[in-house]
Amino acid sequence: MNKDIEMAIASLCDDIATNTDANDNHKRAEAILTLAFSGIFAPDTEDELDECEDATQDPEIVKGAPVAGEHFEYNGIEFVALGYEQGGLLAVMAKPIHEEMPFDKDNCNDWRKSSLRKYLNEEFIKAFDKGDLLPFVSDLTADDGMRDYGTSEDYIALLSDNLYRKYREYMPKYDTWVWNITPWSCHPGDASTARDVDTSGALSNNRARYAGGVAAACIFNPAIFE
Repeated sequence: MNKDIEMAIASLCDDIATNTDANDNHKRAEAILTLAFSGIFAPDTEDELDECEDATQDPEIVKGAPVAGEHFEYNGIEFVALGYEQGGLLAVMAKPIHEEMPFDKDNCNDWRKSSLRKYLNEEFIKAFDKGDLLPFVSDLTADDGMRDYGTSEDYIALLSDNLYRKYREYMPKYDTWVWNITPWSCHPGDASTARDVDTSGALSNNRARYAGGVAAACIFNPAIFE
């Protein structure tokens, strides 16, 4: 089974063990089943990944769903479809919801503790029906390879550097630089710096307390497009 899928399943299992919300745990269980099934066929080698790359963009995977690069509207918010991840359609906002918001008010680059994460999943999420979303497990491996932060599970998040690279050709061009979820490093001396995307599309980094754009991302339940 693909290691990324194993990591996502392990994170969901941990959350079920510590969460008492039956509805959320039911959605996590469904996500685990989807991931486990897809993991049976998930490629483990780079060559196999190359062979399957086009299949992940196949619009027939979910009939009626937007194809990669297509703009669509959800509850008055414009999104861009990127591809299929973790059992659903990964999409990113076509325009930042905010152009000046810190990653974390206390200058911490650990997404799990960030003020931006709290805002997106407590305030901004009110614009969504939770049933239309799937849990979004993010890999918080730092740019320098440190894995101290592990993973996080949210309904609304940001793209990681790896997801940005994977779907760059479909990404909208923003008028301001926007945050990514990836930390620069987990080392205490560098734990105040997070990754971002410049207006040119290049990956860069900034202090977590700085005000940048927020291009929120989420995974839509395929059922809403049927």
